[in-house]
Amino acid sequence: MSDAAAQAMFKFFDDNGDNGLSFEELKEGMQSVGSKFTDAEVRNFFDKYDKDKNGIIDFNEFLGLCIDINTNDSEKAVATLFATVDKDNNRSLSHSELREGIASTPASQ
Repeated sequence: MSDAAAQAMFKFFDDNGDNGLSFEELKEGMQSVGSKFTDAEVRNFFDKYDKDKNGIIDFNEFLGLCIDINTNDSEKAVATLFATVDKDNNRSLSHSELREGIASTPASQ
């Protein structure tokens, strides 16, 4: 996964915009892009990559997590995210596309 894709996914997952992911934001974000990881698997990733153990995954920690789970499932998740949000199909996300994509994504149950 490229840094740009990871940044877009991180921003997409960061519901409250505080530049950090709580466990719930990570879990719901992964579900929203079609990930099939169980809650226990997401918890294991979260605990492993929350290096400073502050209960928040920052972007650098998220990069480590993305590298670790960079499987077909995560590649499909990124492709789904971009296909949904990149309205003009130019393989780049503008601020407005990202805002509209986030606003149009239904909340996870």
